[in-house]
Amino acid sequence: MEKEKKLSPEEYASKMERRWKRFQEAQGYTDAEIAKYRSDPQKVKAMERAPKFATHNIILECTSSANCNAGHKVGDRIVMDGNGVLIRDECPERMCAAVLQSVTPFMYAIWERFGEDLDDLVILLPNVHCPDVGVDKGGWGETTWKIYAEHRKKTV
Repeated sequence: MEKEKKLSPEEYASKMERRWKRFQEAQGYTDAEIAKYRSDPQKVKAMERAPKFATHNIILECTSSANCNAGHKVGDRIVMDGNGVLIRDECPERMCAAVLQSVTPFMYAIWERFGEDLDDLVILLPNVHCPDVGVDKGGWGETTWKIYAEHRKKTV
């Protein structure tokens, strides 16, 4: 594996400005909004370490399923880009909104790992239970999921 070229301070500053400009355009931020965003040192730090947001996907993989109203089965994968945006072509046709809502706190844990530029992207407790408790407890069905990040195979 070839070692990455060390950038000069000027090259690094130029690279970061391009990254900020792309982010501003993607978010639709005005100059005032991006200036406010950039005034937060934590956000600046995350932007400097942003590659994992662009190089990894967040996966929600079904590990158990019983009577799921959305029809989720073991092995189903809900795939999001590193920013948490669904990649429809890599997801089941039908997806349960409740399980997507349930996974939000777990996504924040992964984003923290991205923002710290950690190589170990595994979170301590990666298992997510849908809000439905199952027919035995008065619900419709239930599923459990594992959330994790994986290196993106292709550009989204």
